[in-house]
Amino acid sequence: MNADRHMISFRNKIKWSRLAGQWQQAVDHAPLALYILESDVACVTITNFGLRMVHLLVAGSDGEPVDIVVGPETPEGFFQSSNPYYGAVIGRYANRIAAGRFTLNGQTCQLACNNGPNHLHGGVTGLHNQVWDCVQQTERELVFEHTSPDGAEGYPGNVSIRVAFQLSGNRLTMRYEATTDAPTLLNLTHHPFFNLSGCGSSNIEDQQLDLECDNYLPVRPDMIPEGTLRPVDGTPFDFRGGVSVTTQLQQEHQQLRRAGGFDHTFVRRGYPSDEPGLVAAAWSERTGIGLRILTTEPGVQLYTGNFMDGTNVVKNGAADLYRSAFCLETQHFPDSPNQPQFPPVVLNPGQTWQSTTVFEFFNQGTTNRL
Repeated sequence: MNADRHMISFRNKIKWSRLAGQWQQAVDHAPLALYILESDVACVTITNFGLRMVHLLVAGSDGEPVDIVVGPETPEGFFQSSNPYYGAVIGRYANRIAAGRFTLNGQTCQLACNNGPNHLHGGVTGLHNQVWDCVQQTERELVFEHTSPDGAEGYPGNVSIRVAFQLSGNRLTMRYEATTDAPTLLNLTHHPFFNLSGCGSSNIEDQQLDLECDNYLPVRPDMIPEGTLRPVDGTPFDFRGGVSVTTQLQQEHQQLRRAGGFDHTFVRRGYPSDEPGLVAAAWSERTGIGLRILTTEPGVQLYTGNFMDGTNVVKNGAADLYRSAFCLETQHFPDSPNQPQFPPVVLNPGQTWQSTTVFEFFNQGTTNRL
């Protein structure tokens, strides 16, 4: 594979020069920008607006680049979208907190409730809506920083966060670090919407998924975990070994009715571990493109585009149709502050919160799936 040829084709595919210029504007006087990382087999673009992954191009089995993340590609597209989470870093707390309320060191904190009666993904002005500072940029690495002020969306403490993206060959690694000046909660994730057949190309139900997880978290009608781990054995939640998303979605199960599909946390086998462990793999028979996800987090949230309805225009003028993307969000468990049996999410002064997630791409024609 000729690295120079593919780097040029990656940039041509997204019309890089024109697109980078479109991002040269400001939000509340903070300058926006679009950054690019390239290797011989992959290309990713990241904006400092919520650290959104705008493009992720991978060479398919025919050698041509395919953009495997669904979402807009211009600032206006993101501003106008009814889905505020496309491709973004999520926090301070990814997923849901019941009633937007928790007690920490005897003090009750009330967060914004932006998902019915519950708090979701850090609230309306969470990290996904912040303009981050790019503090380091090389050909293969981008490093961003942001300080979330005390009281943001109701969270205590000034929290300083650093997120690094590194692209090396077929591996995109995300490393998070954070510190605080007062006890607080932290649970960060990244929220790409994947379609391994390409953005706007098809429904994702024909794609294959393998989750290296023996248990999942059943949810109440309001999508808050019931508080127990349930085995996947004999249920539609058993993706071990690889199965089509369609096969599992077509099964009858109360939890699937409750969520309108999959919108559940799966428990990573082998947690806890300081080294990233394999939690998921997915692949498209159409393009031959596959994705592995490794993480230090205890869980991964599978979302199957249950509420995508064609309202928003994404890349290539396509609509975000029902189930035209899926998400695999590495994270701690929902509502952990109110469920002490779950792994802890408290960050105290003097501690450094760290997390790593790796996205590894492969081609079915040359590489084993797992």
